[in-house]
This record gives sequence, C-alpha cells and structure tokens, in this order.
Amino acid sequence: MNIETIGDVVAWSSKFHSNLAGFIEASVASSTDERAKMLSGYIADHERQLAKTVAAFDHVESDNALGTWCTEFLNQQPLPDTSTKDERWASFSAIELMDEVREIHGQLIALFSHLLSRCGATPAADMLEQLVELEEHQLMLMAHSANRLEDL
Repeated sequence: MNIETIGDVVAWSSKFHSNLAGFIEASVASSTDERAKMLSGYIADHERQLAKTVAAFDHVESDNALGTWCTEFLNQQPLPDTSTKDERWASFSAIELMDEVREIHGQLIALFSHLLSRCGATPAADMLEQLVELEEHQLMLMAHSANRLEDL
C-alpha cells in the first residue's frame, strides 16, 4: 500500500491491526504455554475490534483531515511485517507476548505522535490526537487484562 496522506495512514492502520490479529494467532498457535494462547486469542479479538474502530475514522473525518500529506516519517520508520507468522512467537510466555505487543503499539503511537507534531492546528491534528489516545487507551486495556491473566 502506498501511503501518502493521513487517510492512507488510517486505512493502513486498520489493515495493520487486522493483520496483527491473524499474525498473533498463527504465530502463537503451536505454543505450549496455555496462558500465552489465551492471551493471544484475547489480543487478536482486541486487534480486530481496534481495526474496525480505526476504519470508522475514514467515514467520520473530513476530507481536509484525511487528505493531509504525510510521507516523510513512514519512509524512515517501517513498522513490523505481520504478513507471515513468526515461529519464535510460539516460544513466548504471556509476559513476553504482551511485551512484543506493547512494542508494536509503541511504534504506532510514535508514528501518530510524530505526524501530530508536524500538523500544527489542522483538522488532521485533531484526528491524529484521537488516534494516539485510542492506541494508548487500547494498549492500557490489553496490558491490564494481561496482568489479570498473570494473577490467575
């Protein structure tokens, strides 16, 4: 996908979350750690819902926000490839799995924050601020649930 505008970022981000869900499930499927398997299912469901939430931005935001150009950061900071499963994830404990998910979401938050810092006071800035808050909030929810799983 060629990403040039904020609208492209929204579409890509939605697809990324959807792909991440499948990637996590496929990568952890052969794990012998039952907690990691349970957590991977929870995270995958959460990522699918997050994909739908992010996709909704494309329908509610103005063309002014979605049409803002933003190629600079993406050329310098590629995000992880989630197109094929990664066998090493099957050896992760639930804690290590959550650490990887935190890292990936941290990269998305960094992307949105960087784009936000470059927008000034524009409609795109408002949308990017909402995306940063959404990512941070959803990561917090996943981390809280992962901590509760560890308490069991």
